[in-house]
Amino acid sequence: MSPADPIDPARAAQLARQRAALATAREKRARDADPERTGLRRSVLAEAAVAVLVLAVTTVLTGTEPARTEDSARAATGASATAPHRTVAVDIPFDTGGENGQGNAFLDVDPGFAGENTVHLRTEHKDGAPLGAPEVKLSFTLPDKDLGPIAVPLKRITPDHWIATEVRLPMAGTWKLSLTVRTSDIDQVTETRNVKIG
Repeated sequence: MSPADPIDPARAAQLARQRAALATAREKRARDADPERTGLRRSVLAEAAVAVLVLAVTTVLTGTEPARTEDSARAATGASATAPHRTVAVDIPFDTGGENGQGNAFLDVDPGFAGENTVHLRTEHKDGAPLGAPEVKLSFTLPDKDLGPIAVPLKRITPDHWIATEVRLPMAGTWKLSLTVRTSDIDQVTETRNVKIG
């Protein structure tokens, strides 16, 4: 090809693109050589890395249990894994003061560990005959931890027998139970006992 030959338009366009790319690369190299720009780029990258790290730590922490909850769960599972299954049984004599107001309440907390328990309550007259009290109420309090009272939703299954399932006692310790027995419209009494859970 001699200088007098006409230049192919496709080739001319390709050369123009190459020259433009070369000029852009020179400008970018000159721009990247600027120390202020390099420092800014590094600080932005460092901030982005810190933000990613903070998000990763936050994600991990939101997925973990608080130490207090984890310790009590570990204590509950550790106690139930090492100790044999046992039912906490409490006998509570009561006297509401009215006619036929004397009797005994028999309370079973099963399994008797921190966590979910089932409570059975039976009432009987002093002579051992079943006592169908019109109303009974039960609650648990853990005074050492200022926890409670936790009301137990008793469900009558026979005139003298109540049950409550899924009673959650969150911690092991000496719990104070309060049992209220009503034997007539006006005769009732509340008895308290300490029970060792866990």
